Amino acid sequence: MSRVSNDAIESCGCDVMRVPPTLPLPPATPEEAAREARRRDSGAMVDVFDAHVHLFPDALYAALWRWFDAHAWEIAFRGTAEQTLTALAEHGTSRSVALIFAHKAGMARHLNAWLAALCRSAPGIVGVGTVLPGEPDDLAIVQESLDLGLRGLKLHCHVQKLAIDDPRVVRVLAECARLGVPAVVHAGREPATQAYGVDAHVLCNVRRTQAVLEQLPSLRLVVPHIGADEFAAYLSLLDVHPGLFLDTAMACASYFDAGPDWPTLEAHADRVMYGTDFPIVPYGPDRELTVLARRVVQDAAFDQLVRGTAQRFW
Repeated sequence: MSRVSNDAIESCGCDVMRVPPTLPLPPATPEEAAREARRRDSGAMVDVFDAHVHLFPDALYAALWRWFDAHAWEIAFRGTAEQTLTALAEHGTSRSVALIFAHKAGMARHLNAWLAALCRSAPGIVGVGTVLPGEPDDLAIVQESLDLGLRGLKLHCHVQKLAIDDPRVVRVLAECARLGVPAVVHAGREPATQAYGVDAHVLCNVRRTQAVLEQLPSLRLVVPHIGADEFAAYLSLLDVHPGLFLDTAMACASYFDAGPDWPTLEAHADRVMYGTDFPIVPYGPDRELTVLARRVVQDAAFDQLVRGTAQRFW
């Protein structure tokens, strides 16, 4: 990929709800520590399926690092896509969903081709392509990404400055529903930052997502971050729309103050997938897995969250 400028990446940041310092995990209670130790000893924390990983060409990674240095947190891990996968594997991940997103017209075809080539060379990756809704040939780009072997579509409302119920987005999501492929859409209000150049709380809310699900009942939709910060509303929406799934990325890492209700999350473990957002995070690749191992009480729910749900879905 040609060198990406700072201007080109201006709206390509990821996640900033309220950027706290990167602190160690809070101390575990004795019960949580025993639960984590038992799961480590039993092998329950290996062979996990990470449903939210970002793989990018080197130049785009470098641009993301510069953007985060200027506007958000310090990304802890800085390496190539191949090194990212190695780091995940060293911390128990055997399979992952690779997500990319295009914030400008004309980027998607190149990114999709790059990711498809990477997936062919690296086992265990589910590649998910992207498009900027409304760009020329957007529906053709969706079909082309599937022809390359990619398995779905990733959109990011904050970065792309488009609400999930924008007609351009709905048109693309309708095509996903017609083709029978999932869409992963960052449609939650958070994590957000003013540096995106949009008001995420105006652009995104659970009512917009619900309206799209009602309009496209056959759509299989994944909303990352458990729909932060409308956690309870998104978890409740799972009871109404069978095509909706959520991922945990950053929402269960004990990094932000806000988070989901743990018993409610556990009760919906068959519709929620473990995800890390790695490597665009200010901590290591196993922080979220450790928190889940401590906080999720039932072994069956833990297994669903860290591997079973994603394995069935993807």
